Amino acid sequence: MINEEEIKKSAVRNAFLHDGKARTSSVVSEMLGKDKGLVKEMQELKKAADSAVLEVNSMSVEKIKELAESFGLNEGGAEEKEKTGLKPLPNGEKGVVLRLPPEPSGYMHWGHALSFTINYLYKEMYHGKLWLRFEDTNPNLVEEEFVKNFEESLAWLGIKWDEKKFISSDMDKIYGFAEQLIQKGKIYACSCNADTIKENREKGTECEHRNRTIEENMDLWNSAKNGKFNDGEITFRFKGNMGDKDSALRDPNLMRVIKTEYKPYTVWPLYDFASVIEDELCGITHVLRSNEFKTTLQSKLRKELGFKEPYIIQYSRFNFKGTLTSKRKVRELINQGYIKNWHDIRLATISSMKRRGIQPAAIKNFLTEVGYSSSEHEYNLEMLLTFNRRIIDSSAKRLFFVPNPIKLTVKDAQPVKAKLQFHPSGNLGFREVQTNGVFFVNRSDFVSMDIGDVIRLKDLYSIEILDKEDELITCKMHSIEHNEGEKIVQWVTEQNVPISVTKVGDLLNEDGSFNQNSLTEINGVVEKTYEDLEEGQIVQFERFGFCRLDDKEKGRMIFVSR
Repeated sequence: MINEEEIKKSAVRNAFLHDGKARTSSVVSEMLGKDKGLVKEMQELKKAADSAVLEVNSMSVEKIKELAESFGLNEGGAEEKEKTGLKPLPNGEKGVVLRLPPEPSGYMHWGHALSFTINYLYKEMYHGKLWLRFEDTNPNLVEEEFVKNFEESLAWLGIKWDEKKFISSDMDKIYGFAEQLIQKGKIYACSCNADTIKENREKGTECEHRNRTIEENMDLWNSAKNGKFNDGEITFRFKGNMGDKDSALRDPNLMRVIKTEYKPYTVWPLYDFASVIEDELCGITHVLRSNEFKTTLQSKLRKELGFKEPYIIQYSRFNFKGTLTSKRKVRELINQGYIKNWHDIRLATISSMKRRGIQPAAIKNFLTEVGYSSSEHEYNLEMLLTFNRRIIDSSAKRLFFVPNPIKLTVKDAQPVKAKLQFHPSGNLGFREVQTNGVFFVNRSDFVSMDIGDVIRLKDLYSIEILDKEDELITCKMHSIEHNEGEKIVQWVTEQNVPISVTKVGDLLNEDGSFNQNSLTEINGVVEKTYEDLEEGQIVQFERFGFCRLDDKEKGRMIFVSR
């Protein structure tokens, strides 16, 4: 329910934090963040936000501060400001080197896009340097297709990297640092299986291999490098503290055996060890990443190796309701036949975003305005779509589309050539449609209409209903002028093209199971102008929504948003 008092408070808060100028989009985003149900009242919410922002922005800065104080909004104001937008980086003026570290074991998804865009925006803000660093240390999951998808997706987003590398290209250097820690007595070779290691770590119990000598550990290390162990037979662990309250420091695994036909190496680093070394080799100054990653082990490893600690800025993952970003779970859905491939429009991949008509600038604008936070938050996709609509609205041609069509004839109609604008502003030109009194209209528009009722064929003329049958509505001319109160309906002539529009619902149900009703197909007919469209083009079907042409030959459109 729209709460005008809360909306005004939001506008005052936004103005207080931004030098007396509030923005409607920020107010809308804040209100949606508090109450996801407001998505259903988006038009009313935006109207109320516009009104509040107009009122607040007409006030003096002193008046805004006074209101902020009366609302209790000035307390912790600096902290509130830190939660929105992109805040300055510590020591950023002394130089910024950042990294994008994807694991190419699947397609790039929305979470990557948002996190990588944050890094890129900071790179641009500070005129810094950006590494694209592929974490290919689990080689059996890496495929060339996935690498290519990340590079193409980053290019689509407008993210330009300065240097590119694969961690596997530094394996000899990683081996050198591992041997350095073995010689210091900080890495030991463990022959326990995975279940035993897990159980011992949970209990804080040291295993029998922990007290091996440096010479024994080096011998086993060299044997592992030479391929004398199979997967899971030996692991190289950091000698931390098995009694530490932080379980991440209870002798974590740093290197493990993975035999693969694709690479010459048999011992591979785990994430924390590889990241510490690569951040040092790349000269990373600031690490911007989601807070699912713990920092204690990496800090401990840096200290042992004598590496400089970068500034670490963590934020919550960008979770969108009903989506799935886990590459493992996506692979399971593909293997189970629920979805065909990584391009499926129900997925959270960049390939899906492109097919669904989401523009790269919408992601950038979303982050620039909404910012990021360390607190966990689930966003509604409608927030991102709001930014997207602002971008596509001015360039999307308006076309007539009729779902669930029924034939309508106007008995005494004269041939009329209708001149229809492609956009309300008129800046996209117009098309001419020849009519002869035979039309197709949306069946649902006439369910509640009775014989004798007058309706308006949009941008054409008004007609009176004479008869209603199952597959035919018969009418007669009423007037050229549009009279107040007449219901307006979309129409197409017999010169039309049959198409289908696919609407995307949540991929997963509330319990995490696959939603069998995640796709809805709407069949209908579109005006002949459709034939002039190009694949990938976004149009607005009036009174229906924005749609993107996905497959012209098969007549398949994808619904973008209202």
